[in-house]
Amino acid sequence: MTQYINPDTTLPLVFACLAMAIAIVELTAYLPRVTRLSRAVKKQDNTPLAASGYPKTSIVVYCHNDAKGVASLLPSLLDQDFPEEYEIIVVNDGRDHATEALINSQEEGDVKIYHTFTPGDTRNLSRKKLALTLGIKAAAHDVIVHVTSLTRVPSAQWLRYMTAPFIDRSIDVAIGYATVAENGGNRSRTRDDDRLIDSVHYLSSALCGKACRGDGNNLAYRKSRFFAIKGFSNSINLHYGDDDIFVADASTSDNTAVVVATPSHAVTVSDNPATDYMYSKLRHAFTAKFAGTRQHLYYGVGSLLLWCWLAFSITAVSLAPVNPVVTGIVAIAALSLWIPVMIAWNNAAKALQSRRFLFSAPVFLMLRPLLNFVYLLKSKKIHDAQYAWQSTN
Repeated sequence: MTQYINPDTTLPLVFACLAMAIAIVELTAYLPRVTRLSRAVKKQDNTPLAASGYPKTSIVVYCHNDAKGVASLLPSLLDQDFPEEYEIIVVNDGRDHATEALINSQEEGDVKIYHTFTPGDTRNLSRKKLALTLGIKAAAHDVIVHVTSLTRVPSAQWLRYMTAPFIDRSIDVAIGYATVAENGGNRSRTRDDDRLIDSVHYLSSALCGKACRGDGNNLAYRKSRFFAIKGFSNSINLHYGDDDIFVADASTSDNTAVVVATPSHAVTVSDNPATDYMYSKLRHAFTAKFAGTRQHLYYGVGSLLLWCWLAFSITAVSLAPVNPVVTGIVAIAALSLWIPVMIAWNNAAKALQSRRFLFSAPVFLMLRPLLNFVYLLKSKKIHDAQYAWQSTN
């Protein structure tokens, strides 16, 4: 044994031990975030819904000249198995006569459907935030559930799940989940895996009491909380941020619930998946500096440690390629790191109804920081376009 552990093998042994140490840090500090989400889905799926006590609710549907999308969404909203009164407010970004005609053609029923729109000549404001604010102001009820015309709601129990947290008067925000259904071509594994990681990160952060983002296709909050923090005032000069910056502003460790039960999942339809994905990445790369910076830094450090693990492992083996002790430590570190990581991420993918994420997990988890860096550089190139208006000071 002394021939493998001696002063000449000190340096490769140090690198091998550093690789093992990083594996331990990843398993104890980062992997629990992934397993927390899949456990939360299982727990919520197995917890019966309350029979009563649900709040009266206003569903605000953001639409941008998409009468076809609204027509596809409305039947599922009208068919919700919800024991309390609720209304639907369709807010059009710009006046779309087709959407207005669609709303007017709906037969009078138990669920009231309303329509409003933003003026077509609005300038120097985020039109989406203006549209949402108009819809929220028009809402008759305190609990707002925010979706868009691209949202699809597969379950008739969806509204119960999204509003159940508000039975507790201390809850002001409920963060839901929306998967993406790509139309018009083959699904991209890169896009699917990247969306999965994003979703796990922001949902897990919220489960830990550190909400930094939501999904505007499936998000709920109290109208009173919206106006208490002055709505979108902290991002009024930005075109975007109605999901991440607003959630970061409105959420605390005590007032936020995460709704991930399978019937609560919504679906976002994407007819131009490559373009939609690119703009989503650019938006979030830009707004990340305004919301949840600590959480972004936390996950960034986790990604950096994976690269450090790889560098230490390669260096250790390169310095002592025939040393079984060094090779053994590196191999044990690799297996003890990646087998639990692969299983945990694949379980999270199943829980969020995403595609299988097992053998591709090590590769993509390593390469994703590079992808994010590319989009960060791209977002800087279109820096001015992210602003609705800028100060001249």
